[in-house]
Amino acid sequence: MGLVGDNRPVILMVDNDEKLLAAVRRTLSDSFEFITYSDGQEALDWLAQNHDRADVIIADLVMPTLDGFSFFKQSARIAPLVSRILLSGNVSSISLREAINQAMITRVLAKPVSIAVLKEAIERAIQSKSSEPKFDCGLSPMMVNAAIDSGDLRTVFQPRFRASDMSFCGAEILCRMPSVEKEFGIDEIFEACRDHPVINRLTSHLIAIMIDQAPRYRALFGDNANIAVNISTYSLKTPECLELIIRFYEKMRMRGVRITYEVPERQIVLHDQELQASASRMRERGIALLIDDFGSGNNSLELLRHEIYAGVKLDRDLIRGCMSDFLDDAFVEWIAQVCSKMGLSISAKGIENRPLAEKLQIYGITELQGFHFGSPVSLEDWEAAVLTTLSASG
Repeated sequence: MGLVGDNRPVILMVDNDEKLLAAVRRTLSDSFEFITYSDGQEALDWLAQNHDRADVIIADLVMPTLDGFSFFKQSARIAPLVSRILLSGNVSSISLREAINQAMITRVLAKPVSIAVLKEAIERAIQSKSSEPKFDCGLSPMMVNAAIDSGDLRTVFQPRFRASDMSFCGAEILCRMPSVEKEFGIDEIFEACRDHPVINRLTSHLIAIMIDQAPRYRALFGDNANIAVNISTYSLKTPECLELIIRFYEKMRMRGVRITYEVPERQIVLHDQELQASASRMRERGIALLIDDFGSGNNSLELLRHEIYAGVKLDRDLIRGCMSDFLDDAFVEWIAQVCSKMGLSISAKGIENRPLAEKLQIYGITELQGFHFGSPVSLEDWEAAVLTTLSASG
């Protein structure tokens, strides 16, 4: 945290409302040191000289010399690790997406904003910054952000199958970054940015791609146009990104595509009230949220007590152990019985052979996924394969 002599966090705030700036300085000066400007370019000049001091940047979209999005984009290049809060009189879906995509905004506050709400947003931004993990592998969130800027983002689909009759029932969409993956694994990439605003930007780009491709999903999958999407807890706890996630679900439903979200168990913290509130809101809207990699953490069973998740997807390593490890095998069989009694779906990934699939079918697993059934392929390859099959069948 960039602190000055009196240990107050430094807040750079830009707004053309001088009365608001004066009120903020007067009311919150005990807690924060405010550097305020009504001119965005002057604020950028200050930031260029003091980027190591700033803890939070707050700005309106309306500025005398440049627009707010240009200010945020430039401030992101100057101080990429500093949290950014947007003040806006218009928080439409388009504004939210632009804020997330163009400048990795961590919070959007609608005007008029109270001092109490502003203070809470600043404190949350500072707390989030102090809890960000450090990375030793050489991969940074900014590298992921640069990959998005350069268009190094692809989607592939892995088929999903009903365990009861081994019939196709949908697909999971997966992100790929070919250039970054030359040096890092995909899990490392997501781990590096999971608690950083860039994960929201990645989610927003994925949403835009899927909305554009929705008619192709429906044409290709028909009644089985069920798409699973992995989502981070950071995005679920960011109010603006949560709104996009909910609206995306509704837009896809209107296009005949059903979306299911999956959140990795390793990202879920017990008694995280923010996450629980977001998950409960999704459940109330009829949106299914599953626990991915279930069984990989120490609190797997405790998570089910919240009754906010629609089901679980068992961890790949746990499934692999079913054929050789007695304890893994017993746990999978038992958790399948628990989920059945609770009315939860239970799926398994990492299915590599027929005997494993048949064993899980007996245990009552509802859905299967893995290389035995099909490896991830691009949408174009999947469409080409269907056309080839149709041509061969006459």
